Amino acid sequence: MNYINCQNSLSPALMRKTIIFWCENSIQHIASLLSAFKGSGAVLSDEFMHEIKEIELIFKSIYDEYSSDKTNLPTRPAILFKTNTRFVALLERIKFEAVSGYPILQQSVYHYIFEQNYINAIFGISVPQNSPLITVKIMPFYNNNCVFNQMYFWSVIGSMHPSLLLNNSDFAAAINGYSREFLRDTANGFNNVCFRLSTLYKNKKELTKIFEAFRQLNSNFLAFLISAQQGSARVFASTSKPSLSDGFYRASQHMINEHKLVSELCDGIAEILN
Repeated sequence: MNYINCQNSLSPALMRKTIIFWCENSIQHIASLLSAFKGSGAVLSDEFMHEIKEIELIFKSIYDEYSSDKTNLPTRPAILFKTNTRFVALLERIKFEAVSGYPILQQSVYHYIFEQNYINAIFGISVPQNSPLITVKIMPFYNNNCVFNQMYFWSVIGSMHPSLLLNNSDFAAAINGYSREFLRDTANGFNNVCFRLSTLYKNKKELTKIFEAFRQLNSNFLAFLISAQQGSARVFASTSKPSLSDGFYRASQHMINEHKLVSELCDGIAEILN
């Protein structure tokens, strides 16, 4: 069993795809972080800026290596895990030494830390003991520890995404009442999945019920994100497409990519639970 998709085998193609996805995601996290500092009033020291740029270059080099040659799989990318651990350590410092007093930035940094820890965890690389990511095998039936962990992780991420969207003031001002209610219900829904998982002491049937709720939440939120990207009147107060920043479209596309990945993961989980 592997922790990328909870299946019994890990193909070179899946490994390549996963490395490419998370390198690109990490590069986007860095770009988003640097963008968030602009105009916030928070100050990112020269030391932090230098370190984050070095890390960005390494992620880009790994991305280029795995994207350029589709016939041969490079060796297990220890440099990725080392760089990722370095990035998490930097974010932990930034959390306390650059963004204290800036709740929106703090929320973003916490979100990045959580996702970057996930990268090492799915490849079986140990994460710090105080990491919020569940990585221990606590479920009593075959393979479902991976299912549990994946649903818990992505529900935490899913619960954060509505708030991160609403941090964009132009988007928050442009949406209608339905969208505001939908985003609140989505966050609460994903939080409820986490609660149900953490109190799960029953059987496989109960886990299947939680999975069905999780899968539907992800599908509904993904559809909402795509509608928002398209400027749908279902999402916004005005019938005309709103003028939103490039930052909003980058952030929402980033979320779309992640929730599409979750949809693929759900297809595999459904086979395990059936």
